[in-house]
Amino acid sequence: MRKNAFGAIDLLIGLLIASVIFIIGLNSLKGVSSLKLKDSSVNTQSVQEHVDETVNEIENMRQQTIDYNRQMLKDNNY
Repeated sequence: MRKNAFGAIDLLIGLLIASVIFIIGLNSLKGVSSLKLKDSSVNTQSVQEHVDETVNEIENMRQQTIDYNRQMLKDNNY
């Protein structure tokens, strides 16, 4: 009976030690980030403008494809 309890206690102590090591490691890596998103100097407006331009280009290409397909259907029917 004592051996079964001893195994469970070892498991809990091991889990506690692993948790402490994980918390210490997490706190030490908290300030070490290659992204630095909080203090980023990225201009949000320029990013939005870039997205808008890309979306407009995609919409234009889509419309050109639709027009081309319509023209091809017209040519095939005549």
